[in-house]
Amino acid sequence: MLRPTTLLAALTVLPLAVFAQSVSTDPVGFVTLGTRSNSDTIFSTPLARAEAFRGSVSTLSATTITAAGAPGWTPSAFVYAAGSQSNTFYLRFRTGAKAGSYYTITANSTDTLTLDLAGDLLTGTAVGDEFALIPYWTLGTVFPANTAGTAFESSASALSRKTEIFFLDTNLVGINSSALATFFFFNSAWRKVGTAVTSSFNDTPIAPDSYLIIRNKAFTGSIAVMGGVVTSPQATPLNSYATTKQDNYVAISYPIDVSLNSSRLIESGAFRPSTSALVRTDELLVISNTATGINKSSVATYYYLNGGWRKVGSPVTTDFGSDLVFKAGTGAVIRKGVNPSGPTTT
Repeated sequence: MLRPTTLLAALTVLPLAVFAQSVSTDPVGFVTLGTRSNSDTIFSTPLARAEAFRGSVSTLSATTITAAGAPGWTPSAFVYAAGSQSNTFYLRFRTGAKAGSYYTITANSTDTLTLDLAGDLLTGTAVGDEFALIPYWTLGTVFPANTAGTAFESSASALSRKTEIFFLDTNLVGINSSALATFFFFNSAWRKVGTAVTSSFNDTPIAPDSYLIIRNKAFTGSIAVMGGVVTSPQATPLNSYATTKQDNYVAISYPIDVSLNSSRLIESGAFRPSTSALVRTDELLVISNTATGINKSSVATYYYLNGGWRKVGSPVTTDFGSDLVFKAGTGAVIRKGVNPSGPTTT
């Protein structure tokens, strides 16, 4: 698998001074997002949870980073442990060749971090590169029990589910993928379809660069998210394959809407231009949260042609680069075309 290319490489919301070997705080934001009854709603986290640490790289190996300044962490403090440590942590690089990329932490000592690179490499990472340690949002922190009846509807049983939350399978090859897992709230905790209803899945992590699908029945919800405004770059890998098109479910953790031009999809090389309006290489599909319905089709499809962003069904001379397709708290599908050199990650 090739190294991921930065998707939102130079997009910074607010300037912020970086203080090495200390905990700093980004500006705090508050976003309210609505869900519709009898409908699917695309949902992503527009803000990050509070950083646990911010520092810089002292040394590194293939999967391990040593932090500068002898931070004195408690061993395994950043590792999930059911019943005692409810948070799963990730490291996000703030500067350097991997700025914007994030990796789950699988172990830590007093000054080292072992990372799950998920097939990536730390090539290009250097001494002095700055990073932050952040806990993932989880089902229990985005949708806590005390928001039942406001953000979601509790279910009467495992067979009579009200609000359902679908996690998408980002590793499944092809397009229009099925859900990886389905969750519902029952008896004061989040449960997973196909498992015992006594098992809690409140600690299930939510990826910051992908989205969930919330399906309500006769319920209209309002989800309040309060957290830190991400002021560093953000990046996400896009998969493509040699024999099939591939859907990538992409979201950003910014509390503002981002245009096609500002996304840097073209500049980063993550999105390939098309040869014509009929022979489209990569496409970006937008699904509307304002429309009602289940398993909704996309309302707009964008592609890049002749130096500008085009939209299917519109004149190829019209540039749609200013369209705010990356909505705060939602997401979009980037459909990579067949890639003869695949499988690759850009």
